[in-house]
Amino acid sequence: MNWTKSFQSFLLASIVIPTNSLKDWKTEKFSSVPKNETTASPNGLLIQVKSSAGPLIFPLKSKIKIVGFKIRGEFQGLPKISNPSLQGEKGSDDYPLRLGFVIPGEKKLSGFKKMIAARWVKNLYEQVKDGTGIDSIHFFNVTQNHQQVGKTRTHPASELFQEEFFAEVKHSGPFAYDFQFEKPIEAIAVWLSIDGDDTKSTFDVFISNLELQSQ
Repeated sequence: MNWTKSFQSFLLASIVIPTNSLKDWKTEKFSSVPKNETTASPNGLLIQVKSSAGPLIFPLKSKIKIVGFKIRGEFQGLPKISNPSLQGEKGSDDYPLRLGFVIPGEKKLSGFKKMIAARWVKNLYEQVKDGTGIDSIHFFNVTQNHQQVGKTRTHPASELFQEEFFAEVKHSGPFAYDFQFEKPIEAIAVWLSIDGDDTKSTFDVFISNLELQSQ
């Protein structure tokens, strides 16, 4: 037995993010993009995509050093990607699951930038306590393009969005992902994004359980 690894696992704390209520979630809308319809039940969150997008943001009570996550649910349909090798490109930039973490940093919103920033950007910065800025939102994406798995990119729409493709999905159905980071991530909020606006897709995603592992 690897006693060191077992002891390290024992020291990890599990943080359950509520999926049975939207009370502590912040529902945002991207400019000129229809917003997803999201409902909560005792069984979990149901996100309905109808050529739409929009993040769900869960502010954490304090900075947390996260080393991994567990997420369970079901893909009730997928984005219509006619050529998976083009997923992420303009016209095909939709993913069935983007689980992100808002990382504090030095980038602040002030002056002219604040005047012209989209409402969701302003709201995001309002979640940052004590005047701290934001470094990035680090996303872990489920992709339909097997060539992306294990790769990373800065999203072409914003330097704030850093994406890592950690899993592939080919068909609708239940999913269960347990993922450990190579390095811990310090986060101040969880960002859940499911989108179908670029591909004009209609599908639902059900999330029954979401847990973070922290040190």
